[in-house]
This record gives sequence, structure tokens and C-alpha cells, in this order.
Amino acid sequence: MAADFFFSNPTFEVPPLKATAAFKWYRLKNSEVQYAIAAEEQYLNFHLYMLSNLRHTRAGHLLNPPYAYELGLSVRAGAVKAAVLMAASILEAALRAIAEARAYELNKDPRRRTFGNVLRAWEHEGKPRGDVAAVWSEIKAVHEVRNFVHLHKAAAESEAGWGSVLASEEALLNGALKAINHVASIET
Repeated sequence: MAADFFFSNPTFEVPPLKATAAFKWYRLKNSEVQYAIAAEEQYLNFHLYMLSNLRHTRAGHLLNPPYAYELGLSVRAGAVKAAVLMAASILEAALRAIAEARAYELNKDPRRRTFGNVLRAWEHEGKPRGDVAAVWSEIKAVHEVRNFVHLHKAAAESEAGWGSVLASEEALLNGALKAINHVASIET
């Protein structure tokens, strides 16, 4: 079925990158990482706005729609997974920058400092370090769903399927935003 798309709320305020990098992420001390995270966070916020406001109707009925639907099913699940990928990128970069500044044990080869490697650096004696303990479950959930980008895994595991992603959408996205805001407040 062909569809026309529109936003239920057509206005979105784009936060300035330099202000986000300078004020929210200043603790990271690395201006390149600050700016990269701010850019990704800017798009994450826009993506979440689109996810909340994108509507569709039958093609040709845009000006006088008899019905308007939110994204649903596999398309919405794909958009949620994309949002989680962006959140994971932000968390990985910020946690890595802090771990490097604190000389936590990371892979000696910077190319192998994956999200999993970074998360292991944030564990001490099998438990999350104090700075991240309050949001550890949210960070781990983001990491797990981020791995659903591997479609073979998504096809093989029921919790990676679109139905499961949609069932946990609100908790995943709210948890990801909570974790991002918490990590932004950690002192390097």
C-alpha cells in the first residue's frame, strides 16, 4: 500500500552543536569526542522526534486524511533499533573517553576498543564501577539491543525480533536517554 507521510507536530528545535558539546559534554576534555557525541545526540533527538511525530495515511489523502497512523510493526521496530544504535554510539564514545582518561584497562590496540571491551573496563571484580552502577542495567540493555543490528542474530533469537523490540520500546528508549544523561555528568 502506498502511503503519504507527515508530522503530527511539524516543529522541532535543533539544539546547537557547540553549546551541547561545550556544556553537556565538557567533562570529557577531548573536544573532538565532545563534538562527535553532540552531533550524534543532536540526530538522536531528531530521530526520536520523528519516531514520535511521524504519521501516515493512504496515498492521496494527505490534505484531508480519513485516518492517520503512527509507524507500526517492523518499520517502527527498525526506527527504535536505529535510535538504540545512536544511543549506544554516544555511550560507547563517552565511556571510552572517560575510561581512557582514568587509565582503566582497555585493549591495548585502540581499534579493538569495542563497546564490549569498554563495558568490561567499567566493571571491577564483576560489578559495575560506582560512577555507572545507577544506570548499569540501562547501559547493558542498550548494548544488547545494539547487537540486534546483526540480522542473523535477530532472525535466530526471539528477543531480537521486531515484536520484542516494540514491546520494550519505551523502557529501552527512556533507559538509553537516562544512561546518556547520567554518563554526561561523570567527572573525568
